Amino acid sequence: MSITRGFGRDLDAELLGPFALDHVVDTELPESLGTVDAPETYVVTAVFTRRPDPLELELLAAPEVREQLAAAGYPRVTLTAVDRRLLIGETDLHELEGGLARTIGVILARIGEQVEARRIARDRDDDEVSQREASRTASVWSVAKRISFDPHESHYR
Repeated sequence: MSITRGFGRDLDAELLGPFALDHVVDTELPESLGTVDAPETYVVTAVFTRRPDPLELELLAAPEVREQLAAAGYPRVTLTAVDRRLLIGETDLHELEGGLARTIGVILARIGEQVEARRIARDRDDDEVSQREASRTASVWSVAKRISFDPHESHYR
């Protein structure tokens, strides 16, 4: 069981789960859908499977995400994270069903992998620093223990 540091503070990494979306919030869809008055595009709200890590949110807002959406054929689509929700702007349910949802899923999975790789590297670096600090402390204590204040001895034991 590994405890993460820095990202998702003090949480078991296996309990975090992937950076992904769970479902569309149907109560936030336009009421006019399915009618002649329905908008062509609108905001679709989806719920993350867990609370996003700050670094995941930072990477989600990066220009590369917009570039990935454009390269996949969705240049006008916007992604905005708000708490545990992702607002998918300038789209519709048909576009999501037709491939946009999968594209977003791939983007989120890649972001999750990048954050996990950084988390692993940070944990490894923290472990190395801790090991060096433990070794240094042990060395200092070893010297300190050899010091004698016996008046008949004036050298190390």
